[in-house]
Amino acid sequence: MKENTPRIKLYVACSLDGFIARKDGSIDWLPDAGESSGSETDYGYSEFYASIGTVLMGRKTYEQVLGFGFPWPYGDKKTYVFTRQTGEGGPSIRHEKNVEFVSGDIGEFVRKLKENTEEDIWLVGGSQIIRVFLEQGLLQDLIIFVVPVILGGGIPLFERIGKEIGLRLVGTKRYEGGVVRVEYEVVG
Repeated sequence: MKENTPRIKLYVACSLDGFIARKDGSIDWLPDAGESSGSETDYGYSEFYASIGTVLMGRKTYEQVLGFGFPWPYGDKKTYVFTRQTGEGGPSIRHEKNVEFVSGDIGEFVRKLKENTEEDIWLVGGSQIIRVFLEQGLLQDLIIFVVPVILGGGIPLFERIGKEIGLRLVGTKRYEGGVVRVEYEVVG
């Protein structure tokens, strides 16, 4: 029997009005680590990243990260990219180190993954894959950074979730620049 049951964690930033990106996918409104507070804080990212062993994301998020113009940031972690396209994510998608494309039944894949790993798993996003994980009861923790900006539109954090999801507040933390970390455990 496994010593540790890994938890799937959503670790994401959103605007006060609940958007994770502008309509065009831009995240130019996000503060850089330490930018607004004048400190060296990374909002706990380094500690969080060290605690996970696997990264999960949707294809659109994968393509967005590739478009940022910097080296693939998750090369030291096994990354699974969920896609509806067949043939290793489709012919136009660049393949990065430790990335595997997955199509098919997401719930079945994730349950098998949890059986075969010890470390926690990071669900990066976006909103479509977050919806699937919540609807299928695959997500255990939500760590959300609320950025003090109202975008007025964009890509929502939670899009058309087809059921009520109960949450238990685990903790909050306020940063100098006005960003607030809110952490929830999914209870139903």
